[in-house]
Amino acid sequence: MPSGRRGKQRNKPPPPVFFLDRGLGRFLVADAIRQRGYTALPMADVYGGGEDERVPDDDWILRADAEGWVALTKDYSIVRDHIETLKETGLRVFALNNANLTGPQMVERIDTHLNRIVQRASKPGPYLYVVGSKGLERRWPDR
Repeated sequence: MPSGRRGKQRNKPPPPVFFLDRGLGRFLVADAIRQRGYTALPMADVYGGGEDERVPDDDWILRADAEGWVALTKDYSIVRDHIETLKETGLRVFALNNANLTGPQMVERIDTHLNRIVQRASKPGPYLYVVGSKGLERRWPDR
């Protein structure tokens, strides 16, 4: 006989929407993320007509934050170069630790760690995790 008590219902956060910086390209990484059931927005789709090549990093950082997106990039110096803008946001950033990875290598790296990225992205930002071959490492802010 049921006790009349309901189990705790957790408010599960919505699945993340991933914004892909221009360095991740338009197709390979986005398609891999979509195949896993998530929304991926390459910069070229968000800023069309070639604007993606001209939009300043601070602008896309602020927009991604305003939209509630999770940013993926291969520019892990983004913290150093845009720290003041990032401090103004709650942006969740995951950066590949090697800007020289090929498209297939980027796909493999993100696909390998996507479950961990999604798990970490459920926490509010701002922060930056570096996505290395062996896992995620929080780089900013210091805990």
